[in-house]
Amino acid sequence: MLHGAHIYLKRVLLLAFILVPVGNLHAGAGQTVLLSDLDIPLMQGFDEEQDSRVMFDTPEGRIVEARASGPQEPVRVFNYYRRVLPSLSWHNISGQPATVKNCNGPATFCISARRDGEILTIKISRIKKSGEKSAARTIIYFSVSPE
Repeated sequence: MLHGAHIYLKRVLLLAFILVPVGNLHAGAGQTVLLSDLDIPLMQGFDEEQDSRVMFDTPEGRIVEARASGPQEPVRVFNYYRRVLPSLSWHNISGQPATVKNCNGPATFCISARRDGEILTIKISRIKKSGEKSAARTIIYFSVSPE
């Protein structure tokens, strides 16, 4: 128990040390915006779509899915998460344009990472709804499942 708390504290402190100077994660009164149930920071300008979140536990481990949208270009989002995830102890499995095994379906970029018996997959896509005058949005799909 003490070892787990120590690792968690190290992750939180490392995250604060690395991300605060970047300046991308401050919300309102200087709070870091994290995805619900995932402890993964949202890139500045992105909002989690609350109605898209799914979470449940299985005998093998938890399954969490979430979606966020924002204005940044997919390549900037890809580079952001490639830089941030290692500081949170996620070990890169792959990260490239969406040709990765865990990245089936349409996506411009995909990142897969492993931590503590879980696989994180982040799919990044750019969409524009037909008939709308508003600018295109980038959608980020986050998925965590047991290994």
